[in-house]
Amino acid sequence: MKPRKKFKVPHPANNANVTPKWTVIVLISSFVISLVFSAVTSVAMADLGIIWAFLVLFVIIGINVLFDIIGTSVLSAEEYPFHSLAARKVPGAKQSIRVIRLAPQVASICCDIIGDIAGIISGAATTTIIAELASIFGIKSILPSLLLTGLVASLTIGGKAVCKGVAMHNGNAIVFIIGKIMHFLHIK
Repeated sequence: MKPRKKFKVPHPANNANVTPKWTVIVLISSFVISLVFSAVTSVAMADLGIIWAFLVLFVIIGINVLFDIIGTSVLSAEEYPFHSLAARKVPGAKQSIRVIRLAPQVASICCDIIGDIAGIISGAATTTIIAELASIFGIKSILPSLLLTGLVASLTIGGKAVCKGVAMHNGNAIVFIIGKIMHFLHIK
C-alpha cells in the first residue's frame, strides 16, 4: 500500500487581522450599544400604541437585515476595481478600499454586533407587543405569542436569506454605496 500524500491547504490571502484588542473592543461596544438600544426601545415601546409598536418592531427587523447585507457585501467585495476609481479621484472610492481592507472588523460590527443586538431587541419588542395585546384583548392563550414569535423569526431569517445572495452578487456595488455615504459624511 502506497503512503498517502499529505496535502497542505493554504490559508486564504486575506486581511483577517483580528486581535485580542479587537475582541475587547467588540465586547465593550456590544454591551454599551445593547444597553442604549434596549433602553430606547423599552421606553419607546411602553408609550406607543400597538400599531406604532409593530412599526418599530418591523424597523428593527429591517435594520437587522440591512446590516447583514452590509456585512456580507463587505466580505464578498473585491478591492482591485476601486483602485482605478480612487486614481481618478471618484468620491467614495478611497473609503470603499478602506472598508474592504477592514472587512473582518466591518462584518463583525454589522453582522455580529448590530445584527445580534437587533435580534435580541426584536425579541424584547415582540414580548412587549404580546403583553400589550394580552392586556387590550384579554388574551390568555399562548397562540398569539407563538404566532408573533414565528412571524418575527421568519421575517428576520427569511429577509437575511433572500438578501444574502444579493449581497454576495453585488458586493462591490454595495460597498461603493457605503464608500459614497462615508465620503459624503466625511467619515474616514
